[in-house]
Amino acid sequence: TLIPALIPPGAAHVDGIYSLGVPDDLPTLVALTGSMSSLISDFAVRVAPKSTIRSGTASRLPCGFTSETLSALMLRVLRLNCVTNAYAEIWQKCFDDHFHLDAWAKSSAHGLLRGGLGDVTHSWTDAIPLRSAVERRQALIEIDALVALSVGATADELCAIYRTQFPVLYGYDTRGTFYDVNGRSVPSAILALWRRRGMNSGNYTNEELSSSHPGSGLVYRYETPFISLDREQDLQFAFAVFADRLGPRP
Repeated sequence: TLIPALIPPGAAHVDGIYSLGVPDDLPTLVALTGSMSSLISDFAVRVAPKSTIRSGTASRLPCGFTSETLSALMLRVLRLNCVTNAYAEIWQKCFDDHFHLDAWAKSSAHGLLRGGLGDVTHSWTDAIPLRSAVERRQALIEIDALVALSVGATADELCAIYRTQFPVLYGYDTRGTFYDVNGRSVPSAILALWRRRGMNSGNYTNEELSSSHPGSGLVYRYETPFISLDREQDLQFAFAVFADRLGPRP
């Protein structure tokens, strides 16, 4: 329901998009983007009757990030949003030396997370944005855990919101989304073939496991074995990791 994005300088939009700003305080703007990206904020929006999402809706969203969670939240939000050099200025102004000390919360996806979360430079490069489906999924899960901790929700409450209020996402996670050994989300046509042949079969041609990207035309080969990941387990684990890293809440 709530789909936020960090808009780079110089961009414009039509009235179907509602934007807000925090003049001269980019870190707070980035943190707000993270807070609004969480399942908790989406849940808070969808439970109250509304016809649009505007300032009245945004102003009542929970936003309790602390100095301890700010750096961790910013790094994940920036690596999700700073996808081109249009974001270079935002990245540089928000860069924090503490980024280098940050690391992924281990999860069911940890074997597919190729790079270190804190392996970043002060200047934006094309290595800054998280590009694989598994990396982007993990960053969103960790944002969910950080926001839940910041607003005083428990891990069980966060998982209950996910399980009961997001049935479409839950359905994709449990039945429809699989990843290959390179962390790519496997297209449905290849998944259908994989299921028909038998999930343990290794008898595939390159063409059968290849698919072209509809936008760029690039051809990707998906490598078996394909695996599904448990979002609820990963939310619980990330919550516990950050609770330990950040210490007891006041």
